[in-house]
Amino acid sequence: MRDQKGFLSIEFDHLDRRPVFGERVRANGRLFVLALLVFLLNQALEYSLLRSAEADYRVLCGWDCGWYAGVAERGYDLQPHAHPRGDAANWAFFPAFPLTAAAVAAIADISTPMALVVTAKIFFLLAIFAFVKFAQVWAPAVPSWLAAAVVGLHPYALYGNVGYTESMFLLFSCLGLYALGRQQFVAAGAGGAVLSAVRPVGVFIVIPLLIAGLRRFPEAHPQERLRILLGAMLVPLGLSLFMIHLHRVTGDALAFSHVQIAWDRVPGNPLGHLLAGLRGVEPLPRLWAFMSLVALLMVAALFFRRQYELASFSLIATLVPLSTGLLAMPRYLWWQAPLLLLMAQWLSLRLISWPTRPHIEVKVWMIALPLSVWGCITMVQAWINGEWFVV
Repeated sequence: MRDQKGFLSIEFDHLDRRPVFGERVRANGRLFVLALLVFLLNQALEYSLLRSAEADYRVLCGWDCGWYAGVAERGYDLQPHAHPRGDAANWAFFPAFPLTAAAVAAIADISTPMALVVTAKIFFLLAIFAFVKFAQVWAPAVPSWLAAAVVGLHPYALYGNVGYTESMFLLFSCLGLYALGRQQFVAAGAGGAVLSAVRPVGVFIVIPLLIAGLRRFPEAHPQERLRILLGAMLVPLGLSLFMIHLHRVTGDALAFSHVQIAWDRVPGNPLGHLLAGLRGVEPLPRLWAFMSLVALLMVAALFFRRQYELASFSLIATLVPLSTGLLAMPRYLWWQAPLLLLMAQWLSLRLISWPTRPHIEVKVWMIALPLSVWGCITMVQAWINGEWFVV
């Protein structure tokens, strides 16, 4: 599953001296084409739904996308001003994604909302490719096409197209965990540094890095030990720079956390929120609570498989948002690389085979994937029609 050779290292065959690097480029090119085809299928579904609703791409930038637009255009607020109580500010929205979108807007000369949508889509395409590479390291038995389809066609794939951070979060999660699976600790730390500036839970990728580092540390030579330590030290860099900037702007380095009260998101017992949702009568919170419960069971499965790095990352990435309530939990769950990987592994399993013709098999994906595409279409329709919270 793991090796220590660099992703872009050049090796030569001792017999004919032909560079293996060229073979890797061709293999990655084929995987990128696969990712592109799945991405284009997703885009074709979205485009047809937009046309049928007589809407354009501007409708995609809604809800949190507007907050990111404010960061991209004006920077961070000096004081709270939004919501009826005047207690909300854009401090809750981390900088890596809106700053990238601001650069896209300047280069392409397009509006900020459109730049946010375009940036999310670019990261979406790259995330599909990165997830396939990540799957090759951590679950090589999963077919690459199925790994790509799981990311590009799942019901909440919508969030890869609407100017949110989900696609960027998945991309750098996959890059960091891919590097970690190959014991490239500095590269994993660099990916984590960006991830910690994308979303608050991104900094917790340091936990799997430390787990992998502790596994490797006793037999590592001194230079490799230094790389492990350097990788771990790199992870908080993005978050630290954001906190320094918030302190300069607001006087509060933790303003991104303190402002969450404007959305009634006060940290509490995540299991309490989970049980309250399961026992409640409202269908949506109950659905979100059920999803969260399934996610925790999937984390337990990862622990059982001794994939402690993946399990620890998803455990924290689930419990931290759950501690503030069930609202928005689906997008925190459906864009976690370890959970999507486990989903792809389950979809690749055989469901039944004919006793008289054992070569004829029914795989789980044959039933689940069409349902997933239907869910993807339903979610996009709900967003376009303004019925998002009805779904």
